[in-house]
Amino acid sequence: MLSKLIRSTLAVLFLSLAVPASPQSPAPQKTPALIPLEAFLGEWSCSGKFEGSGKVIEAHQSFRYDLDNKWILFRHDDQPPFLYHALAEWGWDKPRNELVMFVQDSGGGIRKFHSPGMQSGELVWDGDALRAPDPERERFTFQTIDSSHFKVSYFVLRDNAWKLVDASLCSK
Repeated sequence: MLSKLIRSTLAVLFLSLAVPASPQSPAPQKTPALIPLEAFLGEWSCSGKFEGSGKVIEAHQSFRYDLDNKWILFRHDDQPPFLYHALAEWGWDKPRNELVMFVQDSGGGIRKFHSPGMQSGELVWDGDALRAPDPERERFTFQTIDSSHFKVSYFVLRDNAWKLVDASLCSK
């Protein structure tokens, strides 16, 4: 019985080696409009301050491709004592010919932003909350500094002017 088991095992092993390997499927094509945003891919430690109070804020941010390279997932996690967390998706809105970002956060909010894309090393997102009766206009700017640093700033529109809420320098 043991020799029959050994023969069966060897036969299965031989057959598995004899069957040609299935060809590797090619990596999914990246959305061309997202390629300039690859400067942000990776893990980042961010440190900055709130403009009004001067309080220091620290956060971890990560960016990675997902959904067959059609979206970049962006995660933001404040470090204690702050509790803000957000998940965002950066993608291409083909009918509108612009980048789009959806942000969901730990406060239960959902916001939509639009951007024309990277311009002179800066990515500007303008948007507001979805389904809010009178949503506040908001802006995020991401400015590349070098391959290991970028600056992210958050603004709100008040009295027809953009007011800085907070800004952070992020490092790999």
